[in-house]
Amino acid sequence: MYQGGIMWQHRFETQTNLPPTAIWPILSDVARWGELDHGIDRIAIDEPPGPGVRFTLKPKGGPSLRFLIGDFAPPSTYSDICRMPLARMTTRHELLGDSSGTTIRVTILIEGPFAPLWGLLVGRKHAAGLPAQTARILDAALARMQVAPG
Repeated sequence: MYQGGIMWQHRFETQTNLPPTAIWPILSDVARWGELDHGIDRIAIDEPPGPGVRFTLKPKGGPSLRFLIGDFAPPSTYSDICRMPLARMTTRHELLGDSSGTTIRVTILIEGPFAPLWGLLVGRKHAAGLPAQTARILDAALARMQVAPG
């Protein structure tokens, strides 16, 4: 972790009556994120997601970015890390709840000497998309629950 003290941060939270176990399979399926997020041009991951696994993501209109999965604790915590020139962006999803419902908390943290600049260039756009991104994840989780046998 960068220890220089310069950072940019944003937190988004929302509530749902879905349990974390319904949301986790959608959130953790990195290879299929492009099906839910139309802002992703392509994504490539060569192994099952887990701590230390690397993947690339190309947003529409942007360069390909390399990510490293940090925290991966089913069904509650997922984070990924993207290194940028003189900064590092970590996006952390936390699913806090039980069978009666979940608080979804997403934190974007950009650390490093250029954190304020990357916050303006990348962080604000990423943050602005979190409500719609989370809604798509919840819609997919609900659809998955409705077609699941049982």
